[in-house]
Amino acid sequence: MSRQHIPLKDITIGIKGWTAKVIVEAKGMPRSSQRSPVKYQRMILRDSEGTKVQATIFESDIDKFSDVLTLYKTYYISNAVVKTILPQHRIAKNDYQWHINSKTVVEEVTEEYSSISVPTYKFVSFSEFSKYINSDAYVDIIGVVIHAYPPREIPTANGPQKIQELLLVDQELIPKILTMWDQFIENECAAIVKNIKTKPIIAAYRIRIVSFNDGSMSTKGSSTFVINPDIPEATKLRSWYFKN
Repeated sequence: MSRQHIPLKDITIGIKGWTAKVIVEAKGMPRSSQRSPVKYQRMILRDSEGTKVQATIFESDIDKFSDVLTLYKTYYISNAVVKTILPQHRIAKNDYQWHINSKTVVEEVTEEYSSISVPTYKFVSFSEFSKYINSDAYVDIIGVVIHAYPPREIPTANGPQKIQELLLVDQELIPKILTMWDQFIENECAAIVKNIKTKPIIAAYRIRIVSFNDGSMSTKGSSTFVINPDIPEATKLRSWYFKN
C-alpha cells in the first residue's frame, strides 16, 4: 500500500524518521577502494521530482541487499545514514549522500503504487565523439559489443596498469573502442565477455572520450554499465543490429 514519504530535497543531516520513495536509476557492481581493501557498491536513486542522491553500501551489507535495490525498480527507503559529500566525489547533484546499512529499511513498491517513471537518457552517438575529446564532460553511450580483446598491461605515469578493450558499434555502424580499466575488467567486463557470442547491448554511463583512435571511450571510477538494459533504446538497437 502507499506510504507517506518526503522529497529527497528535504532529507538532510538531522532529519529524523523520514521515508523516501525512489527508483534505482543507476547501480554499479561491488568493488574495492583504491586506497584500502574496503568493499563498496554505489548507486543513484531518484524521486518523482527528479532529485537524485548518491547511495553507497559497504562490506557485508552488500550481500544483505543483493536481492533488493534492483535497477529501475521503486522502493521506500528509511533510516539510511545521511552525510555531506565533497564535490570531487559527487556523481549526483546533491550536497548529501546516503550510506545504506543493516539498519536501513528497504521495501519494494508494488507496481500499483509505483508512480516514478523509468529514467530516460540522452545517449551520445559515436559520430559526435569529436565534441567531447579530452574534455571534462562525461557522456552516456549505448552500443553493441562485437568483439572483446584480451586483457593486457600498459605503462602509465602511475606504473603498469591492466586494461581490456571492447569493440562497439552503434546504429551508424561506426566502430569505437571502449577501454575498461582495473576493477571494471574483473567485474563488468567479465560479465560482458561471458555473453560476447550473443553480441550484448551495453549502456554505459559517465564515460570519458579520449583522443586515442580518433575518439574512443574510457572508464572512470564513477562509470556504470548495464548489460542488455530493459529500455526502448536497447530494444531498437538490437532489432536494427540483427537486421543488418
